[in-house]
Amino acid sequence: MTVSEELKDKAYQLGFEYESTRGSCSQCVLAALQETIGGVDDQVFQAIQGLSGGTVSFGSGTCGALVGGIVMIGSEVGRTKVQFDNQTPNRKVVEIGHKLAERFNEYYDGITCAEVQTKEMGRAFNMLDAEDKQNFIKQGGHSVHCSSVCGNAARWTIEIMEENGLI
Repeated sequence: MTVSEELKDKAYQLGFEYESTRGSCSQCVLAALQETIGGVDDQVFQAIQGLSGGTVSFGSGTCGALVGGIVMIGSEVGRTKVQFDNQTPNRKVVEIGHKLAERFNEYYDGITCAEVQTKEMGRAFNMLDAEDKQNFIKQGGHSVHCSSVCGNAARWTIEIMEENGLI
C-alpha cells in the first residue's frame, strides 16, 4: 500500500495540534498515528503517557515523540508474548525503530528530550520546576517547538513503516 502525502500531512497536523492543545508528546504522536493508519489499543495508549517529556517529565530520557513512533512500530513487529515465553529472538522493532531514532538524531542532534529541546529552543527546560515549565510554555514549547517535533515524529513513523512494508 502506498501512503498518500495527504495522509502523512494529516498525521503531521494531528501530532502538531494534539501537542499544542493536549500535551503528552508520546500520546500525541500515537493518537495521530492511530487516527491515520490505525494500530495500538487504548490500553497501550494509556500506558504510554508516562513516557512523555523525556520519561515522566524528567527530561533526560528519550523524547516522548520518538517513543510514540517506536511504540507504533513495535505494535506491528515487536516480539510477542509467545515469542518472549519461547525465548524466540525478534529484533525487527530494533532494526526498524533505529531508523526513526537515526532520523531524530540527524535532525535534532540527539534523541533525548533535553537534546531535542536544546536544538529547537536553545536550551533544555526542567518540566518538574514550575517556573522553568512556564518559561518553556511562554517560549512556544507546546505551541510551536514540541508540536512540530510531534508532527515530524508522526510523519516520519509513517514514512519508515511504509519503507519497511508495514503499511
